[in-house]
Amino acid sequence: MGQTLLWESDVTDWEKVSVDAYKFVIEQAKEQLNEVIEESQIITKRGMSILLSYIAALSGILGYAFSEKSKIIHGNGWLICFSIFIAILSIYAFTLLFQLIYPKDVFYKGSPPKEIFYKEVFDGLSEQEGLKNVLYNEIERIQDKIERMIKSNRKRFAQYRTTLKISLLLVAMAIFIIVRAIYN
Repeated sequence: MGQTLLWESDVTDWEKVSVDAYKFVIEQAKEQLNEVIEESQIITKRGMSILLSYIAALSGILGYAFSEKSKIIHGNGWLICFSIFIAILSIYAFTLLFQLIYPKDVFYKGSPPKEIFYKEVFDGLSEQEGLKNVLYNEIERIQDKIERMIKSNRKRFAQYRTTLKISLLLVAMAIFIIVRAIYN
């Protein structure tokens, strides 16, 4: 990872912790990491769904606004204001959507051996202490990945909520325009 850790354990006597305790913590940490990664994938899928519905609603609104059936007078300033409003809203929403969908930082579930299995980890330690040191370092790495993914997911979920609100507004506008066209 090459970065400073967002989380470091406060266990000072790591060599006194049993190997079974380390293995249990790693097992639980991996489950948590899986859940955080799955949450990230769900946010991405939801972003794709919003993008598709957003494109459909935007096409409908703009298609109607510039069609012959539209009662909006094309020389009227309302159409220009409406188009500018929709364009600004669309640019903002598309920016958020592409940030949601665009590949983000990926944190792999495991660690490459070159990052956890090197000479300094075992220097001056017994076989058992070396194993504990490797497990201890892996626990810190997994927790750091979890912290980074949670931070990223919170940011992305806020973008998702904003995009959802904009999309609902556009869908409501499209429905209003369609109903208005039907009853006029």
